[in-house]
Amino acid sequence: MSVTHPLSARLIEARRTHKFLALDSSITCKDSTESYAVQAEVAAGLNTTVAGWKVGLLPDGAGGWGAPVFACDSIADGGTFKFDGDMNSVKVEAELGVRFGRDLPARPGKAYSREEILEAVSEIFAGIELVGTRFKQGVELPFATRLADNYANNAYAAGPGLKDFRKLDLSQIRCVLKQDGKVISDRIGGHQQGDPMSPVIAFANSQSDRFGGIKAGQFITTGTLTKPYDLSTAVTLEAELEGVSRITLKTA
Repeated sequence: MSVTHPLSARLIEARRTHKFLALDSSITCKDSTESYAVQAEVAAGLNTTVAGWKVGLLPDGAGGWGAPVFACDSIADGGTFKFDGDMNSVKVEAELGVRFGRDLPARPGKAYSREEILEAVSEIFAGIELVGTRFKQGVELPFATRLADNYANNAYAAGPGLKDFRKLDLSQIRCVLKQDGKVISDRIGGHQQGDPMSPVIAFANSQSDRFGGIKAGQFITTGTLTKPYDLSTAVTLEAELEGVSRITLKTA
């Protein structure tokens, strides 16, 4: 795939050099159609694939959006994220993830129900997202440009999966986040929409990305269950969803 959008080339360069981009009108996206095109061009330029999705509700509430979590940004349980260059600070979020056992293709005109989507889920897990845009810190990005930048996904680590989750109330799972053994957050629930499946449902019924949508083996991370906080030092992070799984991630 050739790079046609000016932002695509700049994002590829920023990822390779770990140097921040300055925001200017020549590299912004005017709408999500451009955003999804840039995501695909960046993936091709990095020779990477989609491991999963970061999703949310559109600003106007009319549907959902999806940003790929690239395989090159995925970290194994117990693995290490290394700060490099300008990318010397991230925000930490502990999240609930769902992994799909079969494809869930776009189905215009016939919305997927919550039950249908859960039937396609093979397991759930605890995840840690490290959030960090490729643009200069403090810059307020337009939504479409932020979406093009994988909605500021910097890295993601997924814990072991739980297959027998059908009887769990996903809105009431206890989430404990620790840093170097110290509890940073301990709360029940905490998802912005209450039901963590809400943004998953919205994206499943609004798929218009350039990767062919939700595929078997991919995951969706449903959004933070903890208050995001800044991190720029070497630590060990541990997130546990009670009764689900635990994930450990180091930074260096």
